[in-house]
Amino acid sequence: MKTWKRETAIGLFVGLFAFAGWGAAGNESAIEVVSVLALPVILFGMGAFGLDAVSKQINIDRRE
Repeated sequence: MKTWKRETAIGLFVGLFAFAGWGAAGNESAIEVVSVLALPVILFGMGAFGLDAVSKQINIDRRE
């Protein structure tokens, strides 16, 4: 079953970088959006990629 957590994290990172680029182009409100969304997006991405790495290393299936 696919959870789409990594793909969602990548999409959120792309959106965050788009807002950052828009803010670098001179839009002040985009900088405020980036400052508000940066922490939740980064934490979600770390969780998504970290949980994926852990789940590939640990065998949870107990039907051995």
